[in-house]
Amino acid sequence: MSRQLWPVALVVSAALADTAGSSSLAFYLLLAAIPVIVAATLASYGDLVAGEGGSPGRTALWTVALAVVVATVALPTLGTAALMTALVLVGIQGVAALSADPRSPTS
Repeated sequence: MSRQLWPVALVVSAALADTAGSSSLAFYLLLAAIPVIVAATLASYGDLVAGEGGSPGRTALWTVALAVVVATVALPTLGTAALMTALVLVGIQGVAALSADPRSPTS
């Protein structure tokens, strides 16, 4: 579950920094989020392939979130709209991670 919450924390922090007017901090937070989102995407895909509770939808959302974050970093002129799109995508993943962790024991 924590591998899905780190990207959320980084993108939310970037959005807060951008809102506070520190666009350079937001840029570096998004830059730091790229490898973390790559790791979450690959882990999600690995779970899907191994049959360990992965879902195609979750893997696809991580892939799209990665593309949006990379585009936001590469093209800063996209600005706040791309950052908010990334925020929504990783927010969905964060809610999914908190609501149903497949590795948690059920009683």
